[in-house]
Amino acid sequence: MMTYTLIRGSFVIRYPDRPRQGPEPDGDTVKFRPDTPALVEALPRRSGRPAAITARGVSARLEAIDALETHFAETHQEEDGAYAARDELLRLLGFTNVTFWEDLPNRVRSADQDSLRGHVLSNGIDGNGRLIAFCYAGDHPDPDGTTVFVDGPMADRSVNAQLLAAGLAYPAFYATLPADLRAHLAETSQAARRKGSGLWPRSDADPDGAATVRDLAELERLVMWPKLFRRIVPYLAAGFADFDGFDAWLRADPVNRDDELFLIPKLERGNLHDVVIGAGAGIQLTMWPEDFIISPDPPAPGTPVTPPPDALPRPGMLP
Repeated sequence: MMTYTLIRGSFVIRYPDRPRQGPEPDGDTVKFRPDTPALVEALPRRSGRPAAITARGVSARLEAIDALETHFAETHQEEDGAYAARDELLRLLGFTNVTFWEDLPNRVRSADQDSLRGHVLSNGIDGNGRLIAFCYAGDHPDPDGTTVFVDGPMADRSVNAQLLAAGLAYPAFYATLPADLRAHLAETSQAARRKGSGLWPRSDADPDGAATVRDLAELERLVMWPKLFRRIVPYLAAGFADFDGFDAWLRADPVNRDDELFLIPKLERGNLHDVVIGAGAGIQLTMWPEDFIISPDPPAPGTPVTPPPDALPRPGMLP
């Protein structure tokens, strides 16, 4: 088990004063307004980047899952699966009667609640300045800033695990996730896949078979591991006509493309190119996403990876 910091606050899906400029919740990210912003500021920054927090809150990126993209670089993945994950996330957090603008389909037009009380358990900030967290509806009985040990049953109560169990999100395990929780959540995802829940019957570009992708329009209709989708989009945008050059393209940028991995079945280090095969119009993962661990983005030269020790919250204490 690893310690996480309890941060109480509210999940926010709409700004009443700026209804068309509000947050864009999706299946694995939601805006969170902490009661005590200093707790977010004090979290470890393994990439060196501080939290992108404002008076309106900070984006909470759900730990251990990757949902289909509702919007990425002016593209998206299969809309049914992407919106199903988003809508279930909002339902699990307690939001009801949520509608979206027709011309801004990722922004909330109306809902019974613009914000709702909730809490997160976090152990750090990611390279995009987002809070990495297990997310829960409602208040927690312990004080803000309490150190919490997260075990399997506690993780199971999170929105994260419930989305995995429903087959509405792929697993995405980073090195910052404790080994026991990783193994536990891997079993959750595997059980959903065996049952054919959620997106799994439509999953493509995985060890069960290659996907055929001839252009962006075809890619947008597919269900595949979102990180692979996020690599393919700029590859196609660069003008490549097939995947014969995908391996070399990944290797050319080990920071932004060819993620460093630990391959669990082989007990060895590798990179994204080690688990992807591309040739002609075909592309696929050769290992299931729960079988490798992704290294977080490296810190920029000269940046500390954590705040000073005296800035970290102490167990049970407010900063």
